Amino acid sequence: MVGLVETPGPPSPGLGFSVSHQKVELDIDFRRRSLKGKTEITINPHFKDLKTIRLNCRQCVFTRLNINGKGPTSKNDDPYKRCRLNTKAGVHQHHLLRQKLEPQLRQTPEEELVINLPKSVKIEELDPFSVEAQNLLLPRVNGAAKQDSEDTSAIDLTQSSKTAVEQTARFTPFTIYAEYTLEKIRDGIHFVGWEGEDLRYPHAYSSNSLFPGSACCLFPCVDDIASRCTWEISIKCPRTLGDALKSRRDDQAGNNANGVNGITGSLGSTAINGWDEGHEMVLGENDCSGFSAENKALDLFVICSGDMTDEIVDHLDPAKKTTSFICTTAVAPQHIGFVIGPFEHVNLSEFRESDEDDKLGQNAVPVHGFCLPGRADELRNTCLPLAKAIDYFTLTYGSYPFTSYKLCFVDDLVFETLDTASLSICSTRLLFPEDIIEPLDTVTRTLVHALASQWIGINIIPKEPTDMWAVVGIAYFITDMFMKKLCGNNEYRYRQKRASDRVCELDFARPSLYDTGSLLFLDHSELDFMALKAPLVLFTLDRRLAKASGSSGLSRIISRVFLNAKVGDLVNGAITTAYFLRTCEKLGHAKLDTFFNQWVFGAGCPRFYVTQRFNKKKLVVEMLIRQVQGDQNTTRDLETGTFMRDVKEETHNVYAGEVQLAFTGPMTIRIHEADGTPYEHIVEIKEAVTKFDIPYNTKYKRLKRSRRQKERAAAVTGADFASDPQDDILLYCLGDVLQSEGEVAEWRLVDWSKEDEDRMSQESYEWIRMDADFEWICKMSINMPGYMYLSQLQQDRDVVAQLEVSELDHFLAVSEKLTY
Repeated sequence: MVGLVETPGPPSPGLGFSVSHQKVELDIDFRRRSLKGKTEITINPHFKDLKTIRLNCRQCVFTRLNINGKGPTSKNDDPYKRCRLNTKAGVHQHHLLRQKLEPQLRQTPEEELVINLPKSVKIEELDPFSVEAQNLLLPRVNGAAKQDSEDTSAIDLTQSSKTAVEQTARFTPFTIYAEYTLEKIRDGIHFVGWEGEDLRYPHAYSSNSLFPGSACCLFPCVDDIASRCTWEISIKCPRTLGDALKSRRDDQAGNNANGVNGITGSLGSTAINGWDEGHEMVLGENDCSGFSAENKALDLFVICSGDMTDEIVDHLDPAKKTTSFICTTAVAPQHIGFVIGPFEHVNLSEFRESDEDDKLGQNAVPVHGFCLPGRADELRNTCLPLAKAIDYFTLTYGSYPFTSYKLCFVDDLVFETLDTASLSICSTRLLFPEDIIEPLDTVTRTLVHALASQWIGINIIPKEPTDMWAVVGIAYFITDMFMKKLCGNNEYRYRQKRASDRVCELDFARPSLYDTGSLLFLDHSELDFMALKAPLVLFTLDRRLAKASGSSGLSRIISRVFLNAKVGDLVNGAITTAYFLRTCEKLGHAKLDTFFNQWVFGAGCPRFYVTQRFNKKKLVVEMLIRQVQGDQNTTRDLETGTFMRDVKEETHNVYAGEVQLAFTGPMTIRIHEADGTPYEHIVEIKEAVTKFDIPYNTKYKRLKRSRRQKERAAAVTGADFASDPQDDILLYCLGDVLQSEGEVAEWRLVDWSKEDEDRMSQESYEWIRMDADFEWICKMSINMPGYMYLSQLQQDRDVVAQLEVSELDHFLAVSEKLTY
């Protein structure tokens, strides 16, 4: 199979160290949109001769930096200082700007901060079982002890700490301490409502990202999803909204925020993100006139990843407070998020059903919702199912990896949700009142997926970018399983069928699902496609495993993956495609190499063209199944929806996966014979062209449709209608209610013509369903006449069967015949 053109180079030797614990303190000034920060990073060296520490750090100006109290030499190459050209440069010099930013545009950006260890800092070998090694992580254990002594997280931390020490504490650790300021914040945190003309409630939140480059804008760190450690976060901010809005004039008020310093505007003054130096960032007394005294008295909530340990009013400045949090579960820097604002709190645990509360007992996870003032009712209505969802996940797949779950709804969020440890930052676009039901299904699925990402996506991560499909697929799979429980099987199958049709449309001239993981940084549509196809692949895998081995399917396998991550079998909580394949084979009792090669490592979807004919002499249905995906045109026209993705893939030398001429696997064929009985037959698709005979079981011919005409005539004349025994075989179905002449005229219904009746009477079966058990992501074309599709629509209760018919051109032709 053809993958990416560029051959991967040798693996990187790594940084030579790991981070075991990081402490971050942020002092945020909302009016100037700046902050001061402190951080302590505990480094575990991987070898004795470590000389250099490389960290990701952007837009930070250091005021103090030391290692174990010793001053090192360092170099900080801020990429934002390089993202500007000469004032006379134009669009034709775009390549010059790209060359300057090339190190930061890679999938793994180059570290900006380089620290040379002082000679006085010695790295010595350490016995991992010594008392010193066992005490290395005591600060984290003591931090957990601040919580309730009955909290199981403290016990889990002690066990995980021993494992971490055994794996990483081979050499004496050291601590990097840094103090810094961020005067011109461009990325990492977003401010809403702090300008004088903006009348929205002011608040701010971290702008986390799936990719590196967001966390390092707020504090120095190893901004890599594989660099996971425990955290202590302290955030200092104004105590009330009025305190935050107080005027603070400064001689340097012209220094603007959320922009790049030094970009010259068209008027000759220094402009930052469209703001020139004439725009005063420090507002006057009248700038608060839009808020009443009651609004100014609103307390500012600080919601952050982890568990809140304390909230202390500053004894030097009573208008400020410091809120501290501790995250005892090791997570990546990009999964540390926070929100600050005058939020209203809603305890969503109150919506937990009493039987679930009794079943879970002390293991019930608290669920908290936060929204801007005045939207609490919308929050309750929108987040009503989340307590039920977290209980379902806990009972079905394993314990929640954190101690509580929080949702906070904010304005101006680019995406619908941002996933951080124990906290989901959500857009206020998702909130809706109880008198609107249209967004109910889509919003609920979005929020439930944000919850599912706590289990896999944050607690469990992909080891390599190509393993991202497993993380995305499992998160959406368990989301859809809860939606099935909430909305019913019909709604679940309907949405899966619509998603399958959409995948068949989009999965053309694309890389495989496995290779797509390394392309997510190119365009957001790559992630959208993965989120569409990956759970469908797991859905079909679940169907095949449950049918082949009689097991509980994929749910048991996912539960085992979560359990293995909890007990430490997954190194660093990172899942690989190979590990997932082995687990599926072991618990599913089936070989799945072929399935994974076709649906994960292979690209495209099968397109079946089916022909069938009844052989009266042999009493069999002769069927021919051809796969015609290889006959598709490999070139396509440019489209507005895919143009930017095509350009980016062309620029990065991305090639489509090789077209697979034959997909293999079992397929269930259901033939509804003349007596109305469905007979299922399972055939094995092994080649591009499959031919086989299906035995016929019924002695009757296809039932005539004259019964309905006789019933109508009897109803008009008032006579009794005596049906033949053979006629009684046909059951009442969709369309049998409208019988009288008035109803027929009102709905403009017409009966079949004599020619159609004669053709129908010669048929030996009612209709044929291909892939009746929905085990394939495919496009199916069958050469059945239109009246067979109509019978399928009338008599088949499966919502997928009805959807298949309603989308066919054959049915559209028949429906035109049925309507006047």
